[in-house]
Amino acid sequence: MVISGGSLCLVGTSTARMFRYNVAGTGANSIGQFDGSGVFQNMAGTSNVGTGFDVPRLIPSVIPTLIMSGETWHFQLWYHDSASSVGSSNFSNGVSVTFNFPQPYPGMVLIPHGSFEMGSNAASGPPYFGGSGNRPVHTVTISRDFWMGQHEVTQAEYQALMGWNPSHFQGLSLPVENLNWDQARAYCTALTAQEAALGNIPAGLEYRLPTEAEWEYACRAGTTTEYNVGISLLCTDAQIQFSHHGGGSCGATTTIPVGSFPPNSFGLYDMHGNVSEWCLDSYEAYSPNPVTDPFVTGAFSKIFRGGNWALESNASRSATRGTVGPSGRFNSLGFRVVLGNTLVPQ
Repeated sequence: MVISGGSLCLVGTSTARMFRYNVAGTGANSIGQFDGSGVFQNMAGTSNVGTGFDVPRLIPSVIPTLIMSGETWHFQLWYHDSASSVGSSNFSNGVSVTFNFPQPYPGMVLIPHGSFEMGSNAASGPPYFGGSGNRPVHTVTISRDFWMGQHEVTQAEYQALMGWNPSHFQGLSLPVENLNWDQARAYCTALTAQEAALGNIPAGLEYRLPTEAEWEYACRAGTTTEYNVGISLLCTDAQIQFSHHGGGSCGATTTIPVGSFPPNSFGLYDMHGNVSEWCLDSYEAYSPNPVTDPFVTGAFSKIFRGGNWALESNASRSATRGTVGPSGRFNSLGFRVVLGNTLVPQ
């Protein structure tokens, strides 16, 4: 068993050792072993009898698995007797470990892999003004953990790296805006080059714009309502122009400093309002079929998400999609970065 860089690697052979774990607060538990390829596999139908050492969540079949900072894991080995030496099989003594890892990527939040229902069936009238572009709702699986910027990229961050500031509303703590899709991607490329030169990026990863699916998954943060704050978005929840739930104008006339409102459950700020955010994808109508790690490329129109200070609350719904050509530049459109697997758009 090896723990390195926040990842748990269970080391053994297909016959030598088995590992038992329970999921904290539930009756779920399992025993697993390594298969012939060295992949840790759960054993179906394993006994519920045991000492009940807990882990915070299920161990996936793919090893290593990322351990979240603050989680407590309880480890225990089970030694299985060989056929030639039958006797009592025993669990080892257990060890309990709480992990508190330093933040490896300052300003970035770890987004764990998972599945969610993408899109919305909201009706076409107020307050949500749903449309066909958000349908059909379909199951999307994000198969890999990724890191996402806690905030929209600020003018201070953009100017420090790129040497200039294109924004209409000036202020170092304000989100950078008034830049097109290619300029947002150029920032990501420059950030990747800078951090790679410092040895700060693992192999196979890059800073880039989020895919549309990554963005909505991160925005929802496990919620299924129209907003990650619930069924309504009020003027006290986000920097928007008008709330169809609060009965009037919010008085927004400009962007505001990033992080001015509370974050969602993943720790991400301003996923609703302030500035809309470029995504890596081109636009394509949804399919009803389940899909894993969707990424659409090649079409002219590019996706942006999140609503902004100049739009009404319905434009900030978790599922609302916006499209514009890659040369579009607006004082209500910025971006945030993710650190994830390399993707090459066209």
